[in-house]
Amino acid sequence: MIRDFWVKNYLSIRDKQELSFLAKGPSSELVAEVTEGVFLYKLGILYGSNASGKSNMLIALNEVFRLLIQPKSDAAQRINGRIPFILTKDEPTQMHVSFYADGIRYDYDVEFNDKYILHESLYYYPNKSKSLFYERVFIGDNVQAEVKFGPSLKLLVKTQDSIRENTLNNHSVLSVCRKAALKEDIAPFNVLHGWIMENYHDVDGDVERGIVEILKDAYGNPSKCKFYNTMLQKADLNILEYRPSVEDRFVPAEFRERIQKENIPEEMKDVLLKPTTDSITFLNHSDNVDFDIPLKWQSKGTQKYIRILDALYDMISSSHVFFLDELGEDLHNDLLYYYLNVFIFNSEKSQLIITSQETTLLSQDLINDNRGVVWFVEKNKRTASSEYSRGDSFGLHKNLSLFNSYRIGRLGAKPELGSIFINIED
Repeated sequence: MIRDFWVKNYLSIRDKQELSFLAKGPSSELVAEVTEGVFLYKLGILYGSNASGKSNMLIALNEVFRLLIQPKSDAAQRINGRIPFILTKDEPTQMHVSFYADGIRYDYDVEFNDKYILHESLYYYPNKSKSLFYERVFIGDNVQAEVKFGPSLKLLVKTQDSIRENTLNNHSVLSVCRKAALKEDIAPFNVLHGWIMENYHDVDGDVERGIVEILKDAYGNPSKCKFYNTMLQKADLNILEYRPSVEDRFVPAEFRERIQKENIPEEMKDVLLKPTTDSITFLNHSDNVDFDIPLKWQSKGTQKYIRILDALYDMISSSHVFFLDELGEDLHNDLLYYYLNVFIFNSEKSQLIITSQETTLLSQDLINDNRGVVWFVEKNKRTASSEYSRGDSFGLHKNLSLFNSYRIGRLGAKPELGSIFINIED
């Protein structure tokens, strides 16, 4: 779980902006005790008008973990995730994240431009006391970075030398364990790297996986298949269950002829010209009869709901952190709130951070009573920079509705629209 995060000079964020998930205590189901005496919010919701910068915070969160675990193959590769604020593009980007992996707290700070990591430090709390994991400083182009390791790691001198030799100026020290097959024991590196890879997910999860692939994989897992069928039934979609299927695929004659003439392997031709395609069929229910409906006939909202169920299963079955952009898009507000409730009341130490335009969530007692899970995002008119304010920072009386306060503009983060009358004449 993420304890806190801040970023400076990234996308629409010029000045330092912070998200803190620290809670005062076990006040509700929205709070998890991640380790003894430490309580964190399991949910974070970012509200704001279009182009306010809501999604950019999720992208920044994604980038800090990507920097931490993904190596570069050579020193000339640029840091593609480096997207500075346009007015301070020559200044470095800075990020900080404090998070928990397998019950241990880690604090990671990084400063970088589009070519080099200028400075990074990683501290951890193996015995609830702060200890250095490593610290690195950029020396110069084509010069080995200066890397210092904490004594609690108990790394051999030759292990330290191997890590330094494999650390290029454009990727983190931690990512070396993925890049190099070191013979020396670097168990602390491997454990942390593996945990992040397994439990911290990109924005919107694995977008490369289609619904067919997701549901086929789940079908082979009895527990996961039961979960999907249960959630489809409870969502009032008139769906009883699903099963993998095969559909005929229309291949135009012109396309077939062109592919046959192409100088490509026969195996690739067979795939391109395959007369059938994998699909999913849903058993639907009515009072009079049950009938099948193919995936392509399901609504956009139903397909969106199916896709996000993959993340929900992971979050309630073990400890995971997901960033989901515009979660309420294409979903009825009741279905969205049901999804969030299933997560809140069935997960233990997972965390879900979302952006949303569905402001009716603010009227729910669980959200209104735990205002620390909400941030309001708006652009500063003077600096054009995104600013983030936590819901419990406005000093609202507990009897005042968060929803009503937002609706009347008391909390900002709303579009300021002009007159509805438009003059199109010169």
